[in-house]
Amino acid sequence: MGKDQPSAPHPDDPDALIAEARLKGPGATLAARRAAVLAEVRDPALAREALALAVQMEPRDPAPRLALARLHAEAGNLDAARAEASLVLKDEVDEAARARAAFLLGEIARFRNEDDARGFYETTRRIEEALLARDRSDPTATRWFARARGRLAELDAAAGEFDRARTGAEGALALLYGCASQIGETQVIAADIADGEMRMAAFDLDNGNANSARRRLNAAIQRYEALAITETMEPHWRAVLADAWTLAAEADYVRGAKPDARAAIDKALQARLGLASHFGEAWALAGTWRVRAALLAAIDDPGSATESLAHARVIAERLYAAAHGSEPQARFLVHTMLDQADHALRGRDLITGRDAADSARKVCEAFASIEGIGPIWFAEAASCWDRLGETARLAAVSSQVQDAFERSVQFRRMALSADPQNARFKRNLAAGLIKAGEAALAAGAPQTARAAFAESTSLRIQLADGAPKDAATAHMLAVALERLGLASRACGDTQGARAAWEEELDLTSRIFGDDNNLEALRFRAIVEGHLAGLGGADADTRRRSALSRLDTLAQAGVLSAQEAALRKQLWSN
Repeated sequence: MGKDQPSAPHPDDPDALIAEARLKGPGATLAARRAAVLAEVRDPALAREALALAVQMEPRDPAPRLALARLHAEAGNLDAARAEASLVLKDEVDEAARARAAFLLGEIARFRNEDDARGFYETTRRIEEALLARDRSDPTATRWFARARGRLAELDAAAGEFDRARTGAEGALALLYGCASQIGETQVIAADIADGEMRMAAFDLDNGNANSARRRLNAAIQRYEALAITETMEPHWRAVLADAWTLAAEADYVRGAKPDARAAIDKALQARLGLASHFGEAWALAGTWRVRAALLAAIDDPGSATESLAHARVIAERLYAAAHGSEPQARFLVHTMLDQADHALRGRDLITGRDAADSARKVCEAFASIEGIGPIWFAEAASCWDRLGETARLAAVSSQVQDAFERSVQFRRMALSADPQNARFKRNLAAGLIKAGEAALAAGAPQTARAAFAESTSLRIQLADGAPKDAATAHMLAVALERLGLASRACGDTQGARAAWEEELDLTSRIFGDDNNLEALRFRAIVEGHLAGLGGADADTRRRSALSRLDTLAQAGVLSAQEAALRKQLWSN
């Protein structure tokens, strides 16, 4: 009787298959590939091991290496993914595989915000274009060409090349619809069409065409819902479906359909709840609660917005505690708390506002105290103190107002000192100094206020010099000059006040372009009213000029109560 022969592994048992693959006998490569396919959803680590074995046994075959690169990327190991994809791209044998490798490298570079993303997408586009030149009916080449063109359109939009971006996105979508008409709308093509429609919807929203955006999103949502039903174990489709419903809510809000907007964001939330329950994507759920809060606040439902922010904060705090405080997660938690504080302050809920801002402050200051930490944490801590200052201002506790805004300025100085070329840090410090100066002026400390306003003015002059055609930057400088004039007058320095306000007046053309439009008239009238109040030889001329402008505003029916009071005061003088 012969010896018992070892039985072949069951074709649906990944553990048995990979055990056979480890022996590297006949059929080991096939066993490794089969094990990878079976284990990908249930045990991604086992799938990666199986593919690594397949790569060892067949190093020139790009298919397992590409699959391994994709699984590494999905697991967050981008360096390993890049290494595997780069080896495929260097191979001169399989052009289709090289195109996919280039696309994956582009995705990694885009995720990391690296400059070479465009080059990788262009490589994919060129390879697929050459393949299509040989066979225009090749559906695979068509899909990958369209994918690369779509990604390039997104990069164009990010760079401000909106016409080019739209042309590229429309071309990519047309190719996909053409491919679907030839071979039918397979699941893969349906997914690409849905992605293309959602991309076009985002462009439509940016162009203010909310109705077209909603129609495109309907087309995308229909396909994503079908994919989510047919591929129940693939969370990606529910994630993009949630994103599509969120964008649909924005489109509905823009077109004035508030009930539809609420229904859409609730469907996005429902999709995210399912993902968080079964696939652990709770961070995205917290983000959707935040978006829902912003939408509900915008459609005049502050109570529901408050509840949404509370849900977002609870989830973020729990996840942050479980993760032991990584920086990205900490910033998400801080921004959630600051959203909660802002919403509470709009509703004059001082207790919730103070608690949220102070809780965020504790997280920020803990990170800011770490040796060598990035300057962003100083800026984040400053934002928290800024909210605490606003809370104290609403509570009419003047000593706390001044203290909070001064602490905000201290942290903003630290951020700018760590990164002196950061224009955002400079703008924020200038704004913080305005608030600190206003608090000092209200507290009867005009010298302290003038010092703060003078420093803010100096910073804003630097910013204005760097952007001479930017009206917003010029307007910020005008605000600082106005405050500097007020503080100088409070200090008894009428010459300093006059110099500041005359310089402010000179900015009118830079801010408004046309000196005769209503906003320019309002601006000039207020500044000339300030100058008239200083007295001097030109006081009466300034008074009559301000009155003439205010009369024009009154005749147009756009005079505010404050401007009416100024007009009455000028007449009495």
